[in-house]
Amino acid sequence: MNRIYKKAIVTLAIAGLTANAYSADASTPDDPLRTTTLRLIELLVEQGVLTREKADALIREANRPVAASPAPASSAQGSVAPAPGSSTTTPGTGTIRVPYIPEFVREDLKNEIRQELVAQAQQDGWAPPNSIPDWVRTMKWEGDLRVRFEHDGFASGNAPFVNIVATNSNRALTLLNTTDSTERERVLARAGFTVNLDNETSAGFRLATGSASDPLSENQTLGSYETRYQVALDRAYIKFQPYEWIAGTLGRFANPLVSTDLVWAPDLSFDGVLLKLTPNFGSETRPFLTAMASPVQEIDVATHNKYLYSTQVGVDQDLGSGTRGKLALGYYRYTGIEGVLSPPGTSIDEYTAPLFAQKGNTYYDISSNPNSPLLGLASSFHELDLTGSIDSVVSGPYHAILTADYVKNLGFNQAAVSERVGTPVSPETTGYLLRVLFGKPELKLRDDWQVFLTYKRVERDSVLDAFTDPDFHLGGTDAKGYVVGASYGLAKNTWATVRYFSTDAISGPPLSIDTLQFDIYTHF
Repeated sequence: MNRIYKKAIVTLAIAGLTANAYSADASTPDDPLRTTTLRLIELLVEQGVLTREKADALIREANRPVAASPAPASSAQGSVAPAPGSSTTTPGTGTIRVPYIPEFVREDLKNEIRQELVAQAQQDGWAPPNSIPDWVRTMKWEGDLRVRFEHDGFASGNAPFVNIVATNSNRALTLLNTTDSTERERVLARAGFTVNLDNETSAGFRLATGSASDPLSENQTLGSYETRYQVALDRAYIKFQPYEWIAGTLGRFANPLVSTDLVWAPDLSFDGVLLKLTPNFGSETRPFLTAMASPVQEIDVATHNKYLYSTQVGVDQDLGSGTRGKLALGYYRYTGIEGVLSPPGTSIDEYTAPLFAQKGNTYYDISSNPNSPLLGLASSFHELDLTGSIDSVVSGPYHAILTADYVKNLGFNQAAVSERVGTPVSPETTGYLLRVLFGKPELKLRDDWQVFLTYKRVERDSVLDAFTDPDFHLGGTDAKGYVVGASYGLAKNTWATVRYFSTDAISGPPLSIDTLQFDIYTHF
């Protein structure tokens, strides 16, 4: 490219000199500027930069007499610009010359630069014009990374608790640690992209750390003798949006529901099909409807598959004076979720045991072999959930946000549950959450901050323990307590968060857990 640049500079310089030679001041044969110009033209011919024919054309142009131009007229609208290659004289300033580049010089320079660019592109492997598909240009990458220190403190008087997943996997009674305090360092990493295939169709894909058998958390605990972390497919979906107010999604996608961690873990994704309606009636009231069908567990016999059917309606309302309100009513119905006791001497119903669970729900042994326990859920779960929030600007960028959530399990049948367990079981089927946050709603810049306080009570069979928050009470239900914390921006899209959980069992065996988490989080 240097050769072309040098040629361009030389050619432009000659054009400037030629313009000077064309002026009235260079009309005599002995003019030094004219002599210099002609000598430069001859040198360029000798170097092969100009052909003899083009050089002669330049010389003929230089020998052409130039007619005197009258001074440009001026008016209230401005002055008239001189023609290229001419000269004008302004009183007190002398002659002003306007450079002129001959057309063949400009065309020659343009062609040579184009040829040089094509050669350079072939040599360096540049992408040809229009060779990159439009969907690649619309691809958007994003990800996040979190490093956490966590301390879990257990009271010395805690009772033993059954580890549901380990017991079902080992077919032997296995207990959780409920008495020995622990400390651990953890890391979370996620990266994915979304791409617009056209005006109506998009797709998304995300990878994340964490265990493939844990649907709630992408945490990877450090200290595995320096072995590499596991990475799993966390999201993969196709989205169709023929109109602004309607969208359908297929695959595995982020939680589309207005919700809190009372019912759903913050990092939970859903499988299945999703329909979302957000009509716009031209006002500050924005209603919405979400409908979702999610396969929870696929069984070889299709009639025994476990499903979650979710419907939510709500409204997002501008309340004026920098305040917005949101209210949503959801109904989440599980089918085939209850454990079914296998007849003596068989194992035909053992597939009804859950693939994943935490703790808190009412379980019973569905195995026909007392020496090989298998725990299944004793209750059905048809959850009615009412969620609301008010977000109000307090001062400048600082907001006060109040969130409330109430849930009731309408599927609990006391008689059926008591019969399965073999002892009377009282209905504990409600839960609620209250949370207040003050500060920046989102932490994007250095020195952004927020503080928050949450109180939560989630009774034993109010929600399915498999999908609720894994941090509060270290997961599950039959828990009450509070969370207090603060976040502070360290840099752009990077912040630190400290949270303290203090929780206790509601009605089951005693279990008190105090958890401290310190996070460094960055989003990109």
